[in-house]
Amino acid sequence: MLVLGTVYALVFFAFFALGYMSGIKLPPALLATLFLVLSLRDLFVIPILALLTLLAYRMKLNAPRLFAEYVLLVSLLIPVVLYVVVGVPLIENSLRYKLVAPLVLAAILATIGITYSTISFRWKTFLVGVYMLLFFLGTFRSLILLVYLAYFLDTYFRYPQFRRLLLPLSTIPVIVIVAMSGGLEAILIRIGFTFLVFHNLVRLSVPWGLFHGALLFSDNPRAMVASLFGASTHYTYFFFGQAIADFGIFGVVEAFFLGMLLRESEKTLESFVVVLSIMLYALDPGIDAFLLLFILGILLFSSLETH
Repeated sequence: MLVLGTVYALVFFAFFALGYMSGIKLPPALLATLFLVLSLRDLFVIPILALLTLLAYRMKLNAPRLFAEYVLLVSLLIPVVLYVVVGVPLIENSLRYKLVAPLVLAAILATIGITYSTISFRWKTFLVGVYMLLFFLGTFRSLILLVYLAYFLDTYFRYPQFRRLLLPLSTIPVIVIVAMSGGLEAILIRIGFTFLVFHNLVRLSVPWGLFHGALLFSDNPRAMVASLFGASTHYTYFFFGQAIADFGIFGVVEAFFLGMLLRESEKTLESFVVVLSIMLYALDPGIDAFLLLFILGILLFSSLETH
């Protein structure tokens, strides 16, 4: 039965690749409009921040470059303050999902800060170690991976003289992630479970979709998917899971668009590193409006450098 999920995953990846290879240019006005529309998933805070972001863009302020060091500081303060005020998930496991949203925010901000900041390679390496510790305390393996992906890609493209260090350095997050997972077998089980969820979303959603956009705009899409199967936790659903669950076979349009976004990110090194890191991270949990907001925002500011 899992052949069905595999076939649809390959078909959607083919449309993703077609979008990447299409060479279609996305006008900044379209990116700004989509950015504003996606921000409406929240009724107050996110739309205000989105408007401020668009105002900075209109003023031609390249916020990721101008405020990269401040972004790094905020990304460090978020988990530290949460652990002091609310508690540490590693000690109190019940806090894990309570803190998931702000910790994901901190990891994305760390990804942007690591990539856009002009601090030295040595400082970036030190900060990645700090982030690994913070997200280890938060019990989120995927966030460790997200920040390390940005660091890995940034080092590979920006510091070719340090590429030889990447292999030995990469053993550290691998060991941490395997240990947090309970071993390699547990990681494989987790991957298999994510694909099983994806397969079931395919089975329920094809041909015309199940959620019809509600999953994309949900403030907690993984809990929404879990509740579909009678669980009260969070289920990850693979990179194309949301597109299929929302739109069925028409989700290939979203897959095509995501490929276009990746191609668009190649305008600058920094935007490419951030967007690729987020998309690789999203292979397991899936894409949602929150991640797309950051992707679109980064692409919007990168357009200031190429026009």
